[in-house]
Amino acid sequence: MARSPMPCVLSAPLVVTLVGLPCRGKSFAAHRISRHLNWKGESAKVFSVEEAATPDTLKEILAHFQSGSNVAIIDGMHLTRSSRQIITAFCSETSSHHILVEITCDDAEVKDNMERTLKFYEKTDKNIDWRHTIEEKMLRYAVLEACSPLEAPLIAVNASANPILHSVTARGIQGALQTTILGVLASPLIKEHTFYFTRHGESKFNMMGRIGGDSGLSERGSKYAERLAIACPGPKLIWTSELERTIATARAIPGPRTALRELNEINAGICEGLTYEEIQERFPQEFAWRDQDKLKYRYPHGESYLDLLQRVDNVVQGLMTASEVLVVSHQAVLRCIMAYFTGSAPEDVPYINVPLHTLLVVRSSGYDFQVEPVPLKIECVDTYRVQPKNCSPGRTDADALQTVPAHFDAPLPQVIN
Repeated sequence: MARSPMPCVLSAPLVVTLVGLPCRGKSFAAHRISRHLNWKGESAKVFSVEEAATPDTLKEILAHFQSGSNVAIIDGMHLTRSSRQIITAFCSETSSHHILVEITCDDAEVKDNMERTLKFYEKTDKNIDWRHTIEEKMLRYAVLEACSPLEAPLIAVNASANPILHSVTARGIQGALQTTILGVLASPLIKEHTFYFTRHGESKFNMMGRIGGDSGLSERGSKYAERLAIACPGPKLIWTSELERTIATARAIPGPRTALRELNEINAGICEGLTYEEIQERFPQEFAWRDQDKLKYRYPHGESYLDLLQRVDNVVQGLMTASEVLVVSHQAVLRCIMAYFTGSAPEDVPYINVPLHTLLVVRSSGYDFQVEPVPLKIECVDTYRVQPKNCSPGRTDADALQTVPAHFDAPLPQVIN
């Protein structure tokens, strides 16, 4: 194979080789890494093999890199040093980085992993005797030549569903991308999750079309909080932002709770507390720039969606160590978090619809997650704004405000029964 021109070290593609005996969680690790990296804006793909990468696998990876993608994750056993050396040689020839991820676990974890793996495969095809197939595979592949950091940079994972027993060590890991993978693997790999996400109840600012701020709930928002306590009576953990409207929304729900700064709404900087009409009047160019590229635009003295994606990274990592959590947060923040579970591309994040007064139930399903929206049927305003057709700085007020949601000039008066 001809040597490719040497790329910049920082931009060189990366091959991640999974290593381990059957039922250790390699496939879950591979797909977890891929999901997280794609969520962060990388271009990662899992290449599944039975035992080890073949010449055809390496050709597919080369084509993957030549298309502009930068991460290939080889999901296989790679039990021998010789099978791993073939990949190392390929990486040398293509000027790619290479890291090994070796996954081991104790006998009790292997049994648990086997049962979880069975549940997963039995959903895909009930006509196959998966228990016999997996047991036979475990007998056939029972010896692993342990990895050495002399082969390639190494992440060694002692996997457990218990976050306290799960451990990770690393040798030779360098750069932000490899460090991100190390962080992803620090959470248990095979764990069933049920998460509940919701925005706060309708706030007084929502009713008036004002963004940001720290206003309290409207009367309808308070009714939503009551309904939410019935619909989600007892999660193991409750996470809210530090803002009053999320804390009030979760107040009636029993359970341990934590207010996290990472869950605060996007900082709108000089636009905090303004309506879209006021932003267009005072800062028309800023308003147009944000419509042109909502993902990268940063409010003056505030944040961008890219900033938010970075801010909520620790929240997502924390969720992966838990099993049942209710998260009460805000529109922009939940867009970023839901993008992780839905596999949405970063450029689509600012336009994910996360309506008020709707509970989003997220359940793990094999390597993926299923999202079920549950509207709780308490009337509220609609705060979703699509991208307008005209995003030029010289547009008219009518064009700029074309897709602004309807709102009230003041909160509705409280109804006294």
